[in-house]
Amino acid sequence: YVWAQGTAVVIFLASLQDVPRSLYDAALVDGANAWNRFWNVTVPLCTPVILFNFIMGIIAAFQDFTLPFVLTGGGPMKSTEFYVVNLYRNAFVQFSIGKASAMAWILFLIILLFSVILFRTSARWVYYGGEK
Repeated sequence: YVWAQGTAVVIFLASLQDVPRSLYDAALVDGANAWNRFWNVTVPLCTPVILFNFIMGIIAAFQDFTLPFVLTGGGPMKSTEFYVVNLYRNAFVQFSIGKASAMAWILFLIILLFSVILFRTSARWVYYGGEK
């Protein structure tokens, strides 16, 4: 949702403002054009924030509940009954607490798996500064 991206944009803006001006000046002295300055200075220094926003976006996508539930209640023929809405129905409508608990653990493990994969692959594409 467009209106839910404010936090990510503010965090990304802070990352952009944190890039030292001296690095842009040095790249300009070296003859880098605007694209090269963006790709070789801005993007590498913003990759930790890109990783953070990406992980938070994945977690938010898996936990999407409010909008589908409030607007459609699961929709016609359960067309918008996402995993978390189904989890809610099992827990609080059908009172299958054990099944809902198992579904919550599966959701946790899926999110954990995505996070671990991203953190493991981040060593190749996230720049934290300094030498390796």
